[in-house]
Amino acid sequence: MANLTATQNAISSQEEALDDQEMQTHILSTYNSLRFGMGVMAAITPPIIVLWGYLFHITWRDSISAYYFAPRGDLWEYSAYPCRVLFVGFLFALGSFLYLYKGFSKREDWALNTAGICAVTVAVFPMYTEPDYIPWSKYVHYSAAVVLFLCVAYVAIFCHQDTLKLLPDPDLRQRYKVLYNIVGWFMAFFPIIGLIAARFLEAAQRQTFWIEAAGIWAFAAYWFIKSQELKTSQADLKAATGTMVS
Repeated sequence: MANLTATQNAISSQEEALDDQEMQTHILSTYNSLRFGMGVMAAITPPIIVLWGYLFHITWRDSISAYYFAPRGDLWEYSAYPCRVLFVGFLFALGSFLYLYKGFSKREDWALNTAGICAVTVAVFPMYTEPDYIPWSKYVHYSAAVVLFLCVAYVAIFCHQDTLKLLPDPDLRQRYKVLYNIVGWFMAFFPIIGLIAARFLEAAQRQTFWIEAAGIWAFAAYWFIKSQELKTSQADLKAATGTMVS
């Protein structure tokens, strides 16, 4: 009888351990959902804002930032500026996610926290303002946008090794490394190219819009790649259980 009881207890413990492991995996999947969600949100921002603007008879602007004060029907009178809701909402959501997301090193945390603060700053300080809105707003806006992209670019280029080391396949590690460097340098260069385009190119040609969109899509690509990499290596689970190895 004692042996039977011991066996039943052992089986029960194994079942509980399995349940605990499943629960742990389920909880940790939140991180992957957060990463993937940031990618989706960033990827849809440019087309969604343009299409939403068309619903209110707002013509396609020459930059994404120009939608902040884009009036309904292009009539410069009192307006609800319908696209501002999406523009600010997306930036606040992304900024919050970036700030609350925990990286795999202190330097990654600092970079992502700074990026999150900058995303909210971009939302609060519009690029194109109405008279007497906020002094120097456009300079704060663009500076914050540049720092935002540079911070995430830094994470992509210089912090990827923190988790890539968990992948056993060296060829796979190398492919991810190449991808991280590509999207990282895209995020680093596009804000600078956008600044040059906004300053020297014809606005009607919409170069600035497409350059901004390309930078945003590079940002989205980073989070899609990161989601897949960490899902493959199970880095979140290993970090939580203390089984990460160099």
